[in-house]
Amino acid sequence: MSTADAPSQPKRVLIIKPSALGDVVTALPVLRGLKRTFPDCRISWLINDNCADLISHDSDLDEIIRFDRKKMGTAWRSISAMKLTISFLWKLRRSHFDWVIDLQGLLRSGIFARATGAKVRAGFASAREGAAWFYNHRFEPEAPHTVDRNIDLARHIGIDARSEDMTLQIEPQAQQRAEELMAQHELHSGKFLVCVPPTRWETKLYPSRHWRRVISAMTKQTRVVLLGGPGDIEMCQAAIYNPDSEAVNLAGQTDIRTFAAMIAASGGVICGDSAAALIAPAVGVKSVVMIGPTRVERTGPYALGQAITSGVKCAGCLKKRCDHITCMQVIKPDKVIEAAQAMLESSPKNS
Repeated sequence: MSTADAPSQPKRVLIIKPSALGDVVTALPVLRGLKRTFPDCRISWLINDNCADLISHDSDLDEIIRFDRKKMGTAWRSISAMKLTISFLWKLRRSHFDWVIDLQGLLRSGIFARATGAKVRAGFASAREGAAWFYNHRFEPEAPHTVDRNIDLARHIGIDARSEDMTLQIEPQAQQRAEELMAQHELHSGKFLVCVPPTRWETKLYPSRHWRRVISAMTKQTRVVLLGGPGDIEMCQAAIYNPDSEAVNLAGQTDIRTFAAMIAASGGVICGDSAAALIAPAVGVKSVVMIGPTRVERTGPYALGQAITSGVKCAGCLKKRCDHITCMQVIKPDKVIEAAQAMLESSPKNS
């Protein structure tokens, strides 16, 4: 099917991008572009339960379709999970979507796209696990970065998506919670630095001994706040030089929305290749991102961010496990500190 065969004015559109948090942010230009191009259409987003709160309040969205990956992932061996999956597929079918845009590109998301029965099912020609077989609009962008690839796919089917559309809306209640935390710790908007030591991959972790040097140096210039989930409290504490440090460890004290709100209120972010690296530019904040096993040109910082890499030959291997993790070990703290200082000096919030 050619693009010309697509309905010119879809009434119902589904975006499929279940996870992860950072990847969800990269799909925001497609949402913004859809709303600009078809302001009267109803837009739904299929997303994992653990990511949904990041965007469920977005004013451009009409519906969030929550996907329970943990339960449905056992459908092959559980009758109850199979029933849940079948019910979910029927829900997609009954929603009568005109267009479906699969930005995940995996077998499961391809099946979801096909289950809708939508006349337009768009996705990447290089989608993994055979997902492309479920699309009738296949396109392979030339752009390397995930954000730009999503934008190019959207443009291919007539959506006016733009790079400046990667904007994340902060929920008012999350904003209030962030302000309460800031008041509690005597932090002022734009006058503190956020550090996020945790990452989803072990190989993306910047060593705690390096973090201690970075945070120790930066606390001499500005307030420093560490963020992470409930399971990251000890890791964040290990990244602080000593118990008397003025750095504030807020790991485990913010939900997803407040996490984003704290980043939005900061004067800059230092992190590994994690969701924070993409949330930062989406809320207008600069970042310094240490990158080793992943590829800067594909998933590195976008627009406002600066990548710090080691340059070792095995960098960009995309391995989630490694015996030595040299690519992260050899990134010098002094280099990160220098970049962070330049970031703070150039931040309009610190002027």
